[in-house]
Amino acid sequence: MRARYNSSTWNILYDAGTEQSIQLKQANAAEFQKCLELYFEKNFTETQKIFNKICERKPQDKLAAIYSQRSLKNGMSGVPEG
Repeated sequence: MRARYNSSTWNILYDAGTEQSIQLKQANAAEFQKCLELYFEKNFTETQKIFNKICERKPQDKLAAIYSQRSLKNGMSGVPEG
């Protein structure tokens, strides 16, 4: 089963956490959005670099970590069909 993230999922994950966590997410929101655009354009090399930077600043950002791992995998082996 594959997880699919849409705007509702993003809002739930975005709103979860402490006030400090939410503030950090807000500070990274524009960069995160640009990175998602690159991801869906299949620019996995650049996407992974940016998501890794986000993970360095905020190691507990699970969504950034998921997309970083997927970017690495998709960049190496291609996008799965379906």
